Parts: sequence; C-alpha cells; structure tokens
Amino acid sequence: MQDDRIALPTFENHRRQLMASAMAAALVPWAKPAHAASVELEGVQLEESITAYGQKLVLNGAAVRKRGYFKADVTALYLPEKRTTTEAIFKLNGIRRIQLNILREFTSSTISRIFISDFKQNSTDAEFKQLINEISQVGAAYSAVKRVSKGDVVNLDWLPGKGWMCYINGRQLMIDPGVTGSASNNAINSELAYQIYMRMYIGPAAPDELRNGLLGLTRLPRSAVGGKDKDGDV
Repeated sequence: MQDDRIALPTFENHRRQLMASAMAAALVPWAKPAHAASVELEGVQLEESITAYGQKLVLNGAAVRKRGYFKADVTALYLPEKRTTTEAIFKLNGIRRIQLNILREFTSSTISRIFISDFKQNSTDAEFKQLINEISQVGAAYSAVKRVSKGDVVNLDWLPGKGWMCYINGRQLMIDPGVTGSASNNAINSELAYQIYMRMYIGPAAPDELRNGLLGLTRLPRSAVGGKDKDGDV
C-alpha cells in the first residue's frame, strides 16, 4: 500500500507537466513567429533577405513607383547592409540590386523612352556624353524585350568585377555585343552608369515617396506569411 500511495502523486505530477508542455507549445506560434515577416506592397511579397551570386542581401526599402496617375511597379532595393542616405549607398561596396515588380504592361518602346528620359534627367551633360555607348547598349537590350507585363520581375544588379546586369523573370538580358564601349554581351562594366541609374530612384530628382521608401525611411507593412532567406534569381 505504501508503494501505491507514492506512485499516485508521481503520476499526477507527470500528467500535469505534460499538459503544461502541450499548452506552451500551442502558444509558441503566437508568441514568437518562426521567421521574420516579409514585406507586402500592392499584393507583391518581398523577402527581407535574399541570396544573390552566393551572397546575402537585405531589403533596404521598397516603394510603389508611379508614372503619372498609374502605378508602374513595386520597386525594392537590396544591399549587403542597410543604409539610410543616398551618399552612404553610393559608397557601399558589394552587390546592389534594384528589383522591379511590374504592375502594368509596358512595351519596349515605352521602356526605352522612359529610360533615356530619366537617365538624361539624372546625369550631367558631360556624364551623358561620356556614357552614350552604354546608353545605346541599354536601349538595344530593351528593344529585344518586346514588353513586360503585370507580375514580371526585373532585377537590375551591380556585381563588382563584372558590371551592370539585367534579369527578367530569372532570364539574363543579353547586351548587344556589336556596340563598342565598356560593355560585354551580358554586362555593362561602368559603375558610373549604374549609379546614375540608381539616382532615378534615390537621387534628388526622384519623387520623395519613392526615395524615402527605398532608403528605409518609410515604415512598410509586414505580411502575415513568414519569410525566410530565399535564393535570388542567380
């Protein structure tokens, strides 16, 4: 009998411990998500971190880019480290990615016209003349695209030692090798050209809403879906 009186409290304690553990486990998903939330704008989900060219990049900021009254794309800026000023981003070494998540259709002629207009607006006369070959390269490459549509993802990357490259839905856009200049058939090796391109988004002529969003100065809505490190397109 003495053994039974000892065993009963021991069993009851064990049962209570199991119930407490089960309740704690049920509460864990609510108390602390397994992964940090991702960002969502206009139905586009952006990962907080990605892997591109074997290196981790973090989402510096994002914003909706407009053309007139229309929403053109959700623009995201990925960097090796977060920066909150244009000057700091330009001085940052390593890979940089401008990602365009297309929200409406654009033809190649419209894309080329917008690019040349924006590039000229964000460069000096001397810079524009210096980079005329690179501008021609980009124009020729865009002509081969025909159009981009809602849902397409365009990555415009700067890779040190390689140059400025473009990927549309994971497929690399080839640069016309017949044009002379500092470009190969798949990259434009001119950091100045890429920096002027970035001025379109975070430079003084960029819309405040776009620039502040990409600099991480605007609070972004978090998605309820847990995000985690995700490989980039390359």
